[in-house]
Formats: sequence, structure tokens, C-alpha cells
Amino acid sequence: MNLIDDELAKAEANSEQARQQLARTVVALQSRLKPSALARDAVEELKEVGGDMARSGIEAVKRNPLPAAGVAALLTAFVARKPLARLFHRKPTDA
Repeated sequence: MNLIDDELAKAEANSEQARQQLARTVVALQSRLKPSALARDAVEELKEVGGDMARSGIEAVKRNPLPAAGVAALLTAFVARKPLARLFHRKPTDA
């Protein structure tokens, strides 16, 4: 064999390895891009983010309990605004 044949054999071997790697990459991408896999990844990410937000919220309430209680009271009053209004609404009396 001469130098050209050696280089050609190396190039063909490299080409075959590259094709195999590309095929493995395509299979991996196809499995990752399935709708079920994407949905599973999204759910896991939401769980992590939700957990982090809950932990930071709890820490904030522990650091500032009075403002948190005020916010809770305001939210409760807003949700129950109609029953509270009926409770404090005065009806005219007949005289």
C-alpha cells in the first residue's frame, strides 16, 4: 500500500465513525423530542421551580410575619367582601 491508500483508508474509517456518531445523536434527539418526554421534563421543571418558590415564600413569611399577616387579612377581606358588606350594611328603619 502506498501513502494515498493509507490516507484513504483512514478517511473512510473516520467517515464511518462520524456516521455512527451522527446516527446515535439522531436517535438520542428523537427520544428527547417525543411529546411525552418533553411533557415529563416540563413537569419536573415546574416541580422544581414551584418548590423553590414555596421555600422562598415561607422564608419571607418567617422573616416578616406582620406584613404577611396583613396581606392574608387583605386577601381574606377581598374574597369575603360581599358577605362582609351585607353584615355591616344598615337597613333603613321605619319611623
